Amino acid sequence: MKHLKIAKMKRMKVLVAGLMVLTLAACNEKKSTEKAAEVAETPVVETEVTKKMNLVGSWELIAIHTEDTADKKIEELFPGKKPTLNFEGDSMVHGTDGCNTISGEYEMKDNNGISIGDKLAATRMFCEGVADFAFTKGLTEVTNYEITESALIFKNGDKIVMEFKQITPVID
Repeated sequence: MKHLKIAKMKRMKVLVAGLMVLTLAACNEKKSTEKAAEVAETPVVETEVTKKMNLVGSWELIAIHTEDTADKKIEELFPGKKPTLNFEGDSMVHGTDGCNTISGEYEMKDNNGISIGDKLAATRMFCEGVADFAFTKGLTEVTNYEITESALIFKNGDKIVMEFKQITPVID
């Protein structure tokens, strides 16, 4: 009889232990679900730092849409080398306008706004047949930008002014 009581007690302990494990597992699952819901509801806010990080890098001009460049291909406008811009995280930019070296500051603004062209300095080499002036003038028209999977697009409001592709910088 004593042996029977011990066997019942062992079964009872196993049953109680099993229920405790199931209860703890259920509680833990609820906490994980609640945390996942909290994470899903947290809005993503793009900060100025994030925007700059998206812009940081080297970009090569692939299209320009200004009055001076209407209906002309990039190869016609810049026969030697295409304009490039290299954005750094500290609001500095440098590159080439297809002829001259350019450098200066850019300023980030709300709603993907940017100011760039009025803050640049350039060397003054003469390059025949290069639309360097159209490029720098176009930069002064830029008020905002957009980055897609394949391009950096400079705009003036809704009008596209310039399009760039991201490139790996060439170190001289």
